[in-house]
Amino acid sequence: MILIIGLGNPGLQYQMTRHNIGFEIVNSLYKYFSFPKYKLKFDGLYSKKKLFGTNIILFKPQNFMNLSGNPISKIKNFYKISESSDLIVFHDDMDMEFSKVRIKSSGGHGGHNGVRDTIKSIGENFYRVKFGIKNDEFKKGYIKPENFVLENFNKIEKGEIEKFLSLTNKNFKHLINKEFILFKKNILVSSNGI
Repeated sequence: MILIIGLGNPGLQYQMTRHNIGFEIVNSLYKYFSFPKYKLKFDGLYSKKKLFGTNIILFKPQNFMNLSGNPISKIKNFYKISESSDLIVFHDDMDMEFSKVRIKSSGGHGGHNGVRDTIKSIGENFYRVKFGIKNDEFKKGYIKPENFVLENFNKIEKGEIEKFLSLTNKNFKHLINKEFILFKKNILVSSNGI
C-alpha cells in the first residue's frame, strides 16, 4: 500500500496558491485515474484505489499547513504503513527555482511548516517530492515569504504547472514502483540513487 499525500491549506481562498501545489498534484492524480469520491476522515480527505497492482491512497490533510502532521499520523497508523518508502509527500519549496522538482527520501524540513509538523509527528523518513516555486519577484525581495506562498501562481506559471501535472499523471507508475525520476524542462529522465 502506498500513501500519497499533498500538503496545502483547506478552503477555496487557497486554491492555486503556491503553498497548495501539493493539493493540486493530488487532485490531478485523483481526476486522471478516476479515484472514488473523497471521504472525510483522519482530519483529511482521502480516496483509495488499486492501480498497477498496488493499493494507493490519496490524502489531503484538512488542518492548516502547519498542523499537517497529526492527520498524516492518523491515516498512516490506521493503514499500518510502516515502510518509509510507502509514504510520499508532495509539497512546495521556496528555495528551488520555479518548476524544478527534487525527490528526497529523508532529511530536515527546510523551513517548510507542513513538512516540519509532519516530521514532528512521524519522523523524517518519508519520501518528499518538492516542487520549486521561487521566481524573480521573490528573488528580488519584493514580497515577504509568508505572503509569497499565499499568492496565486501567475499566468505563465499556471501553464508550466499544467505541463508538470500532465507529466506526473503519465509517469505516476514510475513513482509507485519506486523508479524515481527527475524532471528537466518537462522531460522525464530515469534516475537511480535519488
